[in-house]
Amino acid sequence: MKVLHTISGLNKGSGGPTTCTYNLVKGLRRTGIDAKILTLAPANSNDSIISDEDVIVAVKNDAANPFVFSRNFRNYLKTDTDYDIYHANGLWTYPSHITAKNARDSKREYIIAPHGMLYPAGLESKPWKKKLALTLFQRYDIDQAAAIQATCRQEAEHIAALGYKNPIAIVPNSIDISGCLPVRTETNKKRRFGFVGRIHPIKNIDIMLEAWNALGNKTAECELIIVGDGDATYKKILVEYIQKHNLNNVVFTGFLSGAELTECIRSFDYLMLVSKSENFGMVIPEALINGVPCIATEHTPWDELNSEKCGWWIKDGVESLRTTIHEAIELSEENRLETGKRGIEFVKTNYSVEAVARKMQTLYEWILKGGEKPTFIY
Repeated sequence: MKVLHTISGLNKGSGGPTTCTYNLVKGLRRTGIDAKILTLAPANSNDSIISDEDVIVAVKNDAANPFVFSRNFRNYLKTDTDYDIYHANGLWTYPSHITAKNARDSKREYIIAPHGMLYPAGLESKPWKKKLALTLFQRYDIDQAAAIQATCRQEAEHIAALGYKNPIAIVPNSIDISGCLPVRTETNKKRRFGFVGRIHPIKNIDIMLEAWNALGNKTAECELIIVGDGDATYKKILVEYIQKHNLNNVVFTGFLSGAELTECIRSFDYLMLVSKSENFGMVIPEALINGVPCIATEHTPWDELNSEKCGWWIKDGVESLRTTIHEAIELSEENRLETGKRGIEFVKTNYSVEAVARKMQTLYEWILKGGEKPTFIY
């Protein structure tokens, strides 16, 4: 089987879809599928592709206009046609559209992976562009796809609510666990709670700070580490709140990546993700695989934290978060480590590159050969 994944950019630091697409293709190749990725090379000479492996075809970046129109991308698809199935990652751009059109023209099947771009919050950002894209090409491209890939049940429900009738396959993002270090076993002198992500109002960091402040002296032997960068105005509001309430145990690290970020996550006792909206939240499995229990709100798709007993999936709001942080502070170190071990096994079983690739292989085979519908089709 030959599969071509396409994505408009595969640059380092481009965000979740970049790493997830790359990991999936690596996993597919390990299962014996001849999979490649087509993308645009970085427009900026100071930027670089996530990897220089020959599994990635990066055509010269000639992208123009807000829809990323590229003749080079189109021409490659026309000349290299020997694929059984196409897998377009992302929406609203020409690379996604021309992948779908090329598949239809060559009588091949294709899958579209929106990567959260059909969530209500995503549709509200730059709505004029998305309404125009839907009218011109995007709605038809989605309607004609053999399947739509959702990364979680919540995303599948949002897609279905928009009226699309295609099969929706729930295949999560994966995490490469091959280079994971042994879990930290030494006990921190202070309980370290962490947040990793974009500094933006949608991440609800202000709610996190309010809950922290409401705990008063219960956090005296704790630290809250906020990792990331982003909206300068929002960060200023957060810093002013911290200063006003004398929250001296709250620290901003700025943006971290690579080994430095991994080491920071490994140092946490708990990780928190309390976003107003979250498609997947890769930081959750990244923390779990390092034995770090997680606290996430119901606006994230991580209800499995409760069912797998590797963290807390809670109602949104200051009081719920305050109560949960207090519970985490009071948890014995022995129980915290046991919770972390359950998280490791959960990720290995469900979110490793190999586990996700096998699931995707099953989807491809069902699309191409038919047979009994996989259980993860929504």
